[in-house]
Amino acid sequence: MNRMTATWLLMGSLAGLPAFAAEVQTEWITPREGFTESGVGARIKSIEALPADEGQRVTIEIPRSAVAEGEIVQEIIVTAQRPDKTESPVSVRHEWVADYENDYYGLVLYLGSKEQTPLRIYLKSE
Repeated sequence: MNRMTATWLLMGSLAGLPAFAAEVQTEWITPREGFTESGVGARIKSIEALPADEGQRVTIEIPRSAVAEGEIVQEIIVTAQRPDKTESPVSVRHEWVADYENDYYGLVLYLGSKEQTPLRIYLKSE
């Protein structure tokens, strides 16, 4: 399955992390360093090429101001925009990080080396 035209479904136990009330979604995020989407204010902090053509590490900042205190993120869904507007689930390696000193939460995605498809992030809680 081509990751550029697929949906990434990221589920995991994120107990103890701050969360969003019910569901928060970003606008489409262009995977270009420095790009900031207008909805939540998510920003591509960095895109790093991995050694041996193993893809790229994309770090997306999510402002703490978008986070509701006291809830737990149960599910993170990242979708890729397909030319025909359809989506399909695919697993992708990821990390959830917090940088309290710099006032953001982040999602690190490990994508293919040539991924340039716009992404959207959904953060869901109970």
